Amino acid sequence: MDSGDAQTDLPPPLAADNRRSRLLRPALVSGLVALVTLLTVKQVLLHRHAREQAASRTYRIGILSDTHVAGPEYALNGENGPLDNASITKTQQRLHGVVAALKAVSPAPQLTVFGGDVVHNGLDRLRHLGMNSTGLAALLSEPVNGYTIAAAILRDLQSPKLFAWGNHDGLVTCGDAEASISKQLTERLARYYFGAELYSSHNLGPHWKVVALHSMQGYTWDPKNPRCDTVLSSYGKAQLRWLDGQLAEGRHTILVMHHPLVTTVNDEVPEHHQGWRDLRTLLAAHDNVRLVLSGHNHKGVDWQDLYPFPALTLPSTRYNPQNFLILDLLPNGSHVWADPGKNRGGSRCSDYWSYDVKPRHEAEWQARDAGDCGMPAAGNEADFPLAPVLNASAIPSQEVFNPERSCQFVLAKRFLPACAKGAAQDCCDVVADQWRLSSSAPFTSCFCQPRFWQESVSFMREQYGVDLAATLLSCVSDYGKQIVWRGGPLTWCPA
Repeated sequence: MDSGDAQTDLPPPLAADNRRSRLLRPALVSGLVALVTLLTVKQVLLHRHAREQAASRTYRIGILSDTHVAGPEYALNGENGPLDNASITKTQQRLHGVVAALKAVSPAPQLTVFGGDVVHNGLDRLRHLGMNSTGLAALLSEPVNGYTIAAAILRDLQSPKLFAWGNHDGLVTCGDAEASISKQLTERLARYYFGAELYSSHNLGPHWKVVALHSMQGYTWDPKNPRCDTVLSSYGKAQLRWLDGQLAEGRHTILVMHHPLVTTVNDEVPEHHQGWRDLRTLLAAHDNVRLVLSGHNHKGVDWQDLYPFPALTLPSTRYNPQNFLILDLLPNGSHVWADPGKNRGGSRCSDYWSYDVKPRHEAEWQARDAGDCGMPAAGNEADFPLAPVLNASAIPSQEVFNPERSCQFVLAKRFLPACAKGAAQDCCDVVADQWRLSSSAPFTSCFCQPRFWQESVSFMREQYGVDLAATLLSCVSDYGKQIVWRGGPLTWCPA
């Protein structure tokens, strides 16, 4: 029996249904095709709309540095004076305060960026547990230490996080590889506690990229290298090549690293023939760097027009939970600070900010809490009694003198008379102590800041007839001092 015969044997209602089904089938297929087409067009339009929204969207990032979280394993009273000894005991509470404040920001940041020194000397624990993978395994198994505390606090931040790492996040002793922690171990630690790499990047929409660099990957942080010098920053060939590729994508790019650019060595990779040989020449080969952020100095510093792009050193949340900043990134490659003037240039402390462009109240130095801001307070530098400092023994201690505004010439000119007769032992000792590339120096690298340098040069020439640049060069060449100034030979501090 063929199918036609079978069809005629169907009961009349079923036969009629079958005929209707055959008649409706083309219409049903056409309807399904139309529906699929409509859904596809809708999906394409939605994707296009999403792309257009992303292309026109403003992105927001939260920025903080130098949290220095100290765990119970850290031996107290080992810091630089009472202010730092007091502040290190409060770093956990202050990071809690930072996280709470960031969570209250509206609209919320899409990314939180860290400028290094997340945990304070946490790796020093390995001196007791073992300076190897066995010791690291013991450290990772500890229920409570600086890392577990910092990671738990930061877990409360819902936004993605991007980490640059600082000198207190590693452990390197020049000339002693056995007392130093390898990059492999520090990388394992970063991944375990923070889900982070030693250097990495994060894209925000179609236009922006934020890159976190590791300023201790080069020879100055290699304990086996004869040029090891942990005061200076270097990046290594592999990381510089990676950064070249990141910048080649053409996105508007923000760089963040721990050490300020003024500490960066020149001619780090002299044999490289791709148009760059160090961070300076690599960045010069690209025109899409929009901002460079750093930490380490603990005080906010605007480097003015020292570089072809804006550069800012961040204050430390170790001293004040308001020492974070909020930055809005616009589609056209410009950026706008949501809290302009919150940190008043060089200050350890920031105003409390409501993020409606109205500060709630100004931060003040609290005499009963030496772990906060220090003195003189920002804006009161001219009133601070400071006698001329003519030799190293006359440099005031940090209990007495902890200037918030590190590049205020009204304070610095009290130290320059030590060089009234040009280069001499007293002159070079005072200048090297007060302008060394260390986070604890009151005037860290201010000789690189254009306005400050010009004020210093004019002051020495008019008051004493001294060529300051020649004096500093003699301190470097004849007295072995490590001093940087605008146009000096040691680091990236351009003329």
